[in-house]
Amino acid sequence: MEYVRMGCSGLKTTVITFGTALTIGAEDTSAAFAGSLIDKAWQLGIRSFDVSNNYGMGLAENLLGKALLKYDRQEYVLATKGSWPIGESPYQRGLSRKHILWAFEQSLQRLGMDYVDVYFAHRYDNETSMEETVRTFNCLINSGKIRYWATSEWPIAALEECHEVCDRLGLEKPIIEQFIYSFPIRKAETNGVKAFCEQTGVGMMGFSPLAQGLLTGKYEHGIPQNSRIAKSIKINYSKTMDIYNQHKIKIDSFVRLCHKYEVKGSQAAIQWCIRNKVFPVLGASNPQQLEENVAGLKVIIPSLFWEELADIN
Repeated sequence: MEYVRMGCSGLKTTVITFGTALTIGAEDTSAAFAGSLIDKAWQLGIRSFDVSNNYGMGLAENLLGKALLKYDRQEYVLATKGSWPIGESPYQRGLSRKHILWAFEQSLQRLGMDYVDVYFAHRYDNETSMEETVRTFNCLINSGKIRYWATSEWPIAALEECHEVCDRLGLEKPIIEQFIYSFPIRKAETNGVKAFCEQTGVGMMGFSPLAQGLLTGKYEHGIPQNSRIAKSIKINYSKTMDIYNQHKIKIDSFVRLCHKYEVKGSQAAIQWCIRNKVFPVLGASNPQQLEENVAGLKVIIPSLFWEELADIN
């Protein structure tokens, strides 16, 4: 699998990062399931793994950490996140120094690791000064417990302020911005975030590259059993249906074009993100699904497909 450099930093990740949101520790909470996915990802050449302290309310970190124990720690990139609300207390959310240092130590314990490679500020906190946030993440870098820091779904104004503060204080800037990104969902293009990252040398990762499975066409003829929409009540998650309702025209057009050129929707969706220099954070419901998606990196998709897809825009 190809490795890519994250922006202007020296960090390289695999072109696909394995993401644990809504899979490990959520839809299935067994260690055997987590291990089967991580082992398959490793076999396929994936060496970049993404988790957060709010995925499964800590269980995803625990399961991922255990699944990675068998592998040489220096041979993969591990990222986790903090700032998302994980409790009712005001001390259990945000980007204050008090919360972040506590949340990070909790994450490190659950992962069973001495350090993480990338620690994300998982959403912007407008109640904490940017200087406090920047200094806190740099403190973690200086402690050796994180190698780099990054942001996720930050608004353009916050990113601009962050870089200004880092420059003024001579401190380390975030090296990655991770945002939702797929063919139908491109707010990072319209809100200026993608352009900012390109101009400032910030690496870009995109989660939900398949629009939560909608671009695969599996919902084309109804709701399959065991799909995320079918389990929406059980897992208390309705966003997949919301995405379809909001982006129906683009999703349906994408699926029809894949049929026309006999291209798998999952593989075209992943290649589309990479062509736009946004590197996918990709989960899977089973090892076979992950194998099919990764195999799509080598599939040659006709140029006419991309031309017609651009016309849909």
